[in-house]
Amino acid sequence: MRNSDLSHHRASDCLTIGIYDIIKLQDIGIGGLIMAYIVGIDRNQSRMITASLDDLIDKDNSVRAIDSYVNSLDLLELGFTEYRGTNRGQSPYRRSDLLKLHVYGYLNKIRSSRALEMECKRNIELMWLINAITPDHGTISGFVKENRKAFHNTLQQLTLLLKGWGLIDGKLIAIDGTKIRAQNSKHNCITQSGLDKKIAYTDEKINSYLMAIEKENTVDSEYKAKLETYQKLKEEYLCQKTELAENGLEQKSLTDPDSRRMKNNGSLDICYNVQSVVDSKNHFIVDISTTNDINDQNQLHVMAKNAKELLDIEECTVIADTGYYNATEIKNCIDDGMTVYIKKSKANNSTKNNEFRKEKFTYNSEDDTYICPAGERLSFF
Repeated sequence: MRNSDLSHHRASDCLTIGIYDIIKLQDIGIGGLIMAYIVGIDRNQSRMITASLDDLIDKDNSVRAIDSYVNSLDLLELGFTEYRGTNRGQSPYRRSDLLKLHVYGYLNKIRSSRALEMECKRNIELMWLINAITPDHGTISGFVKENRKAFHNTLQQLTLLLKGWGLIDGKLIAIDGTKIRAQNSKHNCITQSGLDKKIAYTDEKINSYLMAIEKENTVDSEYKAKLETYQKLKEEYLCQKTELAENGLEQKSLTDPDSRRMKNNGSLDICYNVQSVVDSKNHFIVDISTTNDINDQNQLHVMAKNAKELLDIEECTVIADTGYYNATEIKNCIDDGMTVYIKKSKANNSTKNNEFRKEKFTYNSEDDTYICPAGERLSFF
């Protein structure tokens, strides 16, 4: 190809690319090949958008399901605090719109009220769902605080809806717990042993400053200020210790009063223990509960019973892990017509001594007694 023909070929290509306004000619490589990048549209170009929000949302988008479900609910019956449209000084947003906002956040793992506030201003799906309102984070978080029980009722209403559609049958349910970290830090969780250490430390610092003042035979302003600081800390620790003793508490969280220090993935964290019941048919969550028990041993019966009553079934099978192994809880489930499958714990729950587990006792049918591993005879009373 001659140089003039190549130049003509390049000019033609540039003209074609300019018409579509989507590709920018970057360079011409070896052999006359065109190297280009997709650059999109010019941000300074004036355009007229005639599409509505509804045109921008696919017909099978999950926000349409959220919208239909929330619109079908009777929020007053579920316990939500509703407001009349003519009340002065009321919260300016419909409760249904705020509920849709939170359901969308749960489905998309957006938990923070500030993050939801930001999404309202830039997320097209949310603009469609809540009609482009932009509530601030205070309104969003306040809605949850005043409607905690109503949120749980909404979950149960959804469970009954799924059961009516045949997606949940309750024949086999699994119960498990999850530790979720609270906002309370470890430093803001007080315990009797921790307070004893803090009081001993403040006593040591107070004595050291008193000795320093006595040795120098003067009242140094810096020493005096530090001495007063540690004296106030000691008084605060003593008050906290008295409060724990009067209320019969082993620990108390200062930021999240309901949270507790518990083991979480091998370390101690300030957490909540969230219990959940899952149906085996399609793995839908049937019911949930948030507790501050440090383990799961006392949660089996109450969770299984609540799920059984919610689904209105006569018989069901319950499975759980070793953490739920508690003879009393298992018996209560059996008494209520449930079949329970739980793996035994490795050690005896009360003594933690494997040598005296039940299976190591030998039964003597002749005199109706058991022989323990130590050789002692146990008779029935």
